[in-house]
Amino acid sequence: MHVIATEPAEARWCFGERKRRTGKFVLRGPSREDVERTEAYGWAEPIWTYECDGCGDDRRAGFGGYYEAVGAWS
Repeated sequence: MHVIATEPAEARWCFGERKRRTGKFVLRGPSREDVERTEAYGWAEPIWTYECDGCGDDRRAGFGGYYEAVGAWS
């Protein structure tokens, strides 16, 4: 997966480091060459993920929590 775009995020609580840290949202997706080589056209859509600037993980939910996408897919 290749990085397509990044957007900075405001400081929020990181349960991994137990303090407020800034982070970024990263848009990742396969390159055109990877899709053609593997013929995996169905999963080739880019996806946004969050990375803490400190630990590099998405530990915003904490204590086994998780985030779900809300809204209609288009």
